Amino acid sequence: MDNISIGIVTFRERKHLVEELIQQIKQYIPDTIDVLLAINGNNDELMPESYRQEMLDLSKKYKNIYPIFCPEFKSLSKLWNTLVIFSKTKYNFIICDDTTFDNPNTLSIIKHHINTTKDEFFLINQQFSHFVITKQILHNLGYFDERLIGHGEEDGDMVQRYIRNFSKNIPNLFIPNFSNLASYDLKNQKMECHIHNKPIVNRKIAELKYKDDHNGICGMNPTPLSPTGLLDDYQQYPYEMFFLNNKHNIAKYSQIQLDNE
Repeated sequence: MDNISIGIVTFRERKHLVEELIQQIKQYIPDTIDVLLAINGNNDELMPESYRQEMLDLSKKYKNIYPIFCPEFKSLSKLWNTLVIFSKTKYNFIICDDTTFDNPNTLSIIKHHINTTKDEFFLINQQFSHFVITKQILHNLGYFDERLIGHGEEDGDMVQRYIRNFSKNIPNLFIPNFSNLASYDLKNQKMECHIHNKPIVNRKIAELKYKDDHNGICGMNPTPLSPTGLLDDYQQYPYEMFFLNNKHNIAKYSQIQLDNE
Protein backbone atom coordinates (compact mmCIF):
# COMPACT_ATOMS: atom_id res chain seq x y z
CA MET A 1 0.00 0.00 0.00
CA ASP A 2 2.01 2.95 -1.26
CA ASN A 3 -0.72 5.56 -0.68
CA ILE A 4 0.36 5.98 2.95
CA SER A 5 3.28 7.68 4.66
CA ILE A 6 4.63 7.24 8.18
CA GLY A 7 5.16 10.38 10.28
CA ILE A 8 7.21 10.55 13.50
CA VAL A 9 7.91 13.45 15.87
CA THR A 10 11.04 13.25 18.01
CA PHE A 11 13.50 15.39 20.01
CA ARG A 12 17.03 15.12 21.38
CA GLU A 13 16.33 13.25 24.62
CA ARG A 14 14.57 10.50 22.66
CA LYS A 15 17.29 9.85 20.10
CA HIS A 16 17.75 6.25 21.25
CA LEU A 17 14.00 5.63 21.07
CA VAL A 18 13.55 6.93 17.54
CA GLU A 19 16.61 4.99 16.36
CA GLU A 20 15.08 1.77 17.70
CA LEU A 21 11.66 2.61 16.24
CA ILE A 22 12.99 3.28 12.75
CA GLN A 23 15.03 0.10 12.87
CA GLN A 24 11.85 -1.83 13.72
CA ILE A 25 9.84 -0.08 11.02
CA LYS A 26 12.42 -0.89 8.38
CA GLN A 27 12.26 -4.58 9.31
CA TYR A 28 8.57 -4.79 8.46
CA ILE A 29 7.67 -1.89 6.14
CA PRO A 30 8.72 -1.75 2.45
CA ASP A 31 11.31 0.87 1.49
CA THR A 32 8.76 2.33 -0.91
CA ILE A 33 6.89 3.78 2.09
CA ASP A 34 8.07 7.31 2.99
CA VAL A 35 9.01 8.03 6.59
CA LEU A 36 8.77 11.73 7.50
CA LEU A 37 10.75 12.55 10.61
CA ALA A 38 9.92 15.83 12.40
CA ILE A 39 12.89 16.66 14.61
CA ASN A 40 11.91 19.19 17.25
CA GLY A 41 14.12 21.63 19.09
CA ASN A 42 14.02 22.01 22.85
CA ASN A 43 12.41 25.12 24.29
CA ASP A 44 14.80 28.05 24.69
CA GLU A 45 17.82 25.96 23.67
CA LEU A 46 20.02 25.78 20.60
CA MET A 47 19.99 22.46 18.77
CA PRO A 48 23.46 20.92 19.17
CA GLU A 49 25.26 20.45 15.87
CA SER A 50 26.20 16.92 16.95
CA TYR A 51 22.51 15.99 17.31
CA ARG A 52 21.64 17.51 13.93
CA GLN A 53 24.38 15.48 12.30
CA GLU A 54 23.26 12.30 14.06
CA MET A 55 19.70 12.75 12.79
CA LEU A 56 21.01 13.37 9.26
CA ASP A 57 23.09 10.20 9.53
CA LEU A 58 20.06 8.26 10.73
CA SER A 59 18.03 9.57 7.79
CA LYS A 60 20.76 8.64 5.30
CA LYS A 61 21.08 5.14 6.73
CA TYR A 62 17.74 4.04 5.22
CA LYS A 63 15.82 4.74 2.03
CA ASN A 64 13.02 7.29 1.85
CA ILE A 65 13.44 8.95 5.23
CA TYR A 66 12.77 12.70 5.03
CA PRO A 67 13.93 14.75 8.05
CA ILE A 68 12.21 18.05 8.91
CA PHE A 69 14.29 20.07 11.38
CA CYS A 70 12.93 22.68 13.79
CA PRO A 71 15.76 24.96 15.01
CA GLU A 72 13.50 25.99 17.90
CA PHE A 73 10.70 24.24 19.78
CA LYS A 74 7.41 23.86 17.91
CA SER A 75 4.11 22.54 19.22
CA LEU A 76 3.06 18.94 18.73
CA SER A 77 -0.04 20.25 16.93
CA LYS A 78 2.12 22.10 14.40
CA LEU A 79 4.40 19.12 13.86
CA TRP A 80 1.51 16.68 13.34
CA ASN A 81 -0.04 19.11 10.87
CA THR A 82 3.30 19.53 9.12
CA LEU A 83 3.83 15.78 8.74
CA VAL A 84 0.46 15.39 7.02
CA ILE A 85 0.83 18.51 4.86
CA PHE A 86 4.37 17.60 3.75
CA SER A 87 3.58 13.99 2.85
CA LYS A 88 2.71 13.10 -0.73
CA THR A 89 0.10 10.48 0.19
CA LYS A 90 -3.58 10.52 1.04
CA TYR A 91 -3.20 8.44 4.22
CA ASN A 92 -0.77 9.26 7.01
CA PHE A 93 0.25 6.88 9.78
CA ILE A 94 1.42 9.05 12.70
CA ILE A 95 3.50 7.29 15.35
CA CYS A 96 5.04 8.60 18.58
CA ASP A 97 8.76 7.95 18.87
CA ASP A 98 8.30 5.88 22.04
CA THR A 99 6.25 3.23 20.23
CA THR A 100 7.11 -0.46 20.19
CA PHE A 101 6.58 -1.65 16.62
CA ASP A 102 6.63 -5.41 17.15
CA ASN A 103 3.93 -6.60 14.75
CA PRO A 104 5.26 -7.43 11.27
CA ASN A 105 1.69 -7.34 9.89
CA THR A 106 0.93 -3.79 11.03
CA LEU A 107 0.69 -2.27 7.57
CA SER A 108 -1.43 -5.06 6.13
CA ILE A 109 -3.81 -4.81 9.12
CA ILE A 110 -4.14 -1.05 8.51
CA LYS A 111 -4.67 -1.60 4.78
CA HIS A 112 -7.39 -4.18 5.44
CA HIS A 113 -9.13 -1.82 7.87
CA ILE A 114 -9.09 1.03 5.33
CA ASN A 115 -10.36 -1.18 2.52
CA THR A 116 -13.09 -2.65 4.71
CA THR A 117 -14.34 0.43 6.57
CA LYS A 118 -13.23 3.35 4.35
CA ASP A 119 -12.32 5.16 7.59
CA GLU A 120 -10.19 8.23 6.98
CA PHE A 121 -9.33 8.85 10.63
CA PHE A 122 -8.85 6.15 13.23
CA LEU A 123 -6.85 5.54 16.37
CA ILE A 124 -4.78 2.43 16.94
CA ASN A 125 -5.35 0.70 20.27
CA GLN A 126 -7.42 3.67 21.52
CA GLN A 127 -4.41 6.00 21.66
CA PHE A 128 -3.25 9.14 19.89
CA SER A 129 0.26 7.74 20.22
CA HIS A 130 -0.52 6.10 16.88
CA PHE A 131 -3.29 7.02 14.49
CA VAL A 132 -4.07 7.16 10.77
CA ILE A 133 -5.56 10.23 9.10
CA THR A 134 -6.11 11.48 5.55
CA LYS A 135 -5.26 14.93 4.28
CA GLN A 136 -8.91 15.57 3.44
CA ILE A 137 -10.41 14.83 6.84
CA LEU A 138 -7.68 16.74 8.66
CA HIS A 139 -8.47 19.71 6.42
CA ASN A 140 -12.20 19.30 7.06
CA LEU A 141 -11.54 19.39 10.81
CA GLY A 142 -9.39 22.51 10.51
CA TYR A 143 -6.14 20.74 11.56
CA PHE A 144 -4.76 20.22 15.07
CA ASP A 145 -5.08 23.50 16.97
CA GLU A 146 -1.70 25.26 16.81
CA ARG A 147 -2.75 27.71 19.49
CA LEU A 148 -1.86 24.82 21.82
CA ILE A 149 1.74 25.98 21.69
CA GLY A 150 3.29 23.18 23.76
CA HIS A 151 2.27 19.54 23.85
CA GLY A 152 -0.71 17.96 25.55
CA GLU A 153 -4.45 18.66 25.10
CA GLU A 154 -4.23 18.57 21.27
CA ASP A 155 -5.65 15.03 21.26
CA GLY A 156 -8.58 15.83 23.55
CA ASP A 157 -9.33 18.96 21.55
CA MET A 158 -9.43 16.95 18.31
CA VAL A 159 -11.77 14.38 19.91
CA GLN A 160 -14.14 17.19 20.89
CA ARG A 161 -14.15 18.62 17.36
CA TYR A 162 -14.50 15.23 15.69
CA ILE A 163 -17.54 14.31 17.80
CA ARG A 164 -19.15 17.70 17.16
CA ASN A 165 -18.58 17.30 13.42
CA PHE A 166 -19.54 13.64 12.98
CA SER A 167 -21.71 12.83 16.05
CA LYS A 168 -19.64 9.73 16.82
CA ASN A 169 -16.37 8.76 18.43
CA ILE A 170 -13.17 8.47 16.41
CA PRO A 171 -13.00 4.85 15.12
CA ASN A 172 -10.41 2.52 16.61
CA LEU A 173 -8.33 -0.33 15.19
CA PHE A 174 -6.77 -2.92 17.50
CA ILE A 175 -3.30 -4.15 16.50
CA PRO A 176 -1.64 -6.72 18.81
CA ASN A 177 2.04 -6.33 19.75
CA PHE A 178 1.92 -2.64 18.95
CA SER A 179 2.12 -0.33 21.95
CA ASN A 180 3.28 2.97 23.38
CA LEU A 181 5.97 3.01 26.08
CA ALA A 182 4.60 6.27 27.56
CA SER A 183 8.06 7.73 28.23
CA TYR A 184 6.87 10.62 30.38
CA ASP A 185 10.07 10.76 32.43
CA LEU A 186 11.88 12.82 29.79
CA LYS A 187 11.46 16.51 30.58
CA ASN A 188 12.69 19.73 29.04
CA GLN A 189 13.91 21.70 32.04
CA LYS A 190 12.94 25.01 30.39
CA MET A 191 9.20 24.31 30.45
CA GLU A 192 6.83 24.75 33.36
CA CYS A 193 5.12 21.35 33.42
CA HIS A 194 2.36 19.52 35.22
CA ILE A 195 1.10 15.93 34.85
CA HIS A 196 3.27 13.63 32.70
CA ASN A 197 5.83 16.43 32.20
CA LYS A 198 3.50 18.26 29.79
CA PRO A 199 3.73 22.07 29.57
CA ILE A 200 1.14 23.71 31.79
CA VAL A 201 0.57 26.38 29.12
CA ASN A 202 -1.48 23.96 27.00
CA ARG A 203 -3.69 23.11 29.96
CA LYS A 204 -4.35 26.81 30.54
CA ILE A 205 -5.14 27.37 26.85
CA ALA A 206 -7.52 24.38 26.89
CA GLU A 207 -9.28 25.91 29.90
CA LEU A 208 -9.80 29.08 27.85
CA LYS A 209 -11.26 27.02 25.01
CA TYR A 210 -13.57 24.66 26.97
CA LYS A 211 -15.72 24.84 30.07
CA ASP A 212 -17.46 22.23 32.20
CA ASP A 213 -21.00 21.67 30.96
CA HIS A 214 -23.23 18.73 31.87
CA ASN A 215 -24.79 19.04 28.39
CA GLY A 216 -21.38 18.93 26.72
CA ILE A 217 -19.19 16.13 25.35
CA CYS A 218 -16.93 13.99 27.52
CA GLY A 219 -14.46 13.02 24.78
CA MET A 220 -11.20 12.22 26.58
CA ASN A 221 -12.27 14.18 29.64
CA PRO A 222 -14.33 12.53 32.43
CA THR A 223 -16.25 15.81 32.76
CA PRO A 224 -18.47 16.90 29.84
CA LEU A 225 -17.15 20.02 28.11
CA SER A 226 -18.48 22.64 25.73
CA PRO A 227 -16.72 25.53 23.95
CA THR A 228 -16.41 28.80 25.86
CA GLY A 229 -16.49 30.89 22.68
CA LEU A 230 -13.23 32.60 23.66
CA LEU A 231 -11.13 30.52 21.24
CA ASP A 232 -13.33 29.50 18.33
CA ASP A 233 -12.01 27.01 15.78
CA TYR A 234 -11.12 28.18 12.28
CA GLN A 235 -9.45 26.80 9.15
CA GLN A 236 -5.72 27.08 9.87
CA TYR A 237 -4.49 26.04 6.40
CA PRO A 238 -7.17 27.38 4.05
CA TYR A 239 -5.24 26.83 0.81
CA GLU A 240 -4.11 23.21 1.22
CA MET A 241 -7.08 21.75 -0.65
CA PHE A 242 -6.61 24.29 -3.45
CA PHE A 243 -3.05 23.00 -3.87
CA LEU A 244 -4.09 19.34 -3.78
CA ASN A 245 -6.87 19.94 -6.29
CA ASN A 246 -4.62 21.83 -8.70
CA LYS A 247 -1.07 20.50 -8.32
CA HIS A 248 -1.50 18.52 -11.56
CA ASN A 249 -1.67 21.89 -13.35
CA ILE A 250 1.99 22.54 -12.55
CA ALA A 251 3.11 19.83 -14.98
CA LYS A 252 0.43 20.45 -17.61
CA TYR A 253 -2.33 23.00 -17.22
CA SER A 254 -5.87 21.80 -17.77
CA GLN A 255 -8.39 23.69 -15.62
CA ILE A 256 -8.35 25.34 -12.20
CA GLN A 257 -10.55 23.57 -9.68
CA LEU A 258 -11.94 25.77 -6.93
CA ASP A 259 -12.35 24.43 -3.41
CA ASN A 260 -16.13 24.55 -3.58
CA GLU A 261 -16.43 22.61 -6.83
